[in-house]
Amino acid sequence: MPESTDSKTRNEKPKQFYFARPWECEHRNGYSDIIVYIEASGNWERIATINTTAGVSAEAMAQFICGLVNDSQKNQNLLQDAMKTLESVLEEGLDYSAAEDVDKVVADIKKVVS
Repeated sequence: MPESTDSKTRNEKPKQFYFARPWECEHRNGYSDIIVYIEASGNWERIATINTTAGVSAEAMAQFICGLVNDSQKNQNLLQDAMKTLESVLEEGLDYSAAEDVDKVVADIKKVVS
């Protein structure tokens, strides 16, 4: 029995409108804002304000959060590239072009894990 349109819509992941560009921090005296480019609006918008607390500077915490998000997105892109390359090899075999793609993905993975 084919899936209904409602079922397909529920299973699709929503488009992420906040990974078009790396997240950034703006530091002020005693707090830092996390600024994200939102594709849907076409603007940079503040999504969080981090306050300095006992033992933790706002700047260090904001940079840590932005670093985690930006690294996560880089790794997601790398995994997608690797998956596409492997699927291509499985479907079409390992020709010269696919071998070049494999070499590129392996080099990119080595940069991340080393």
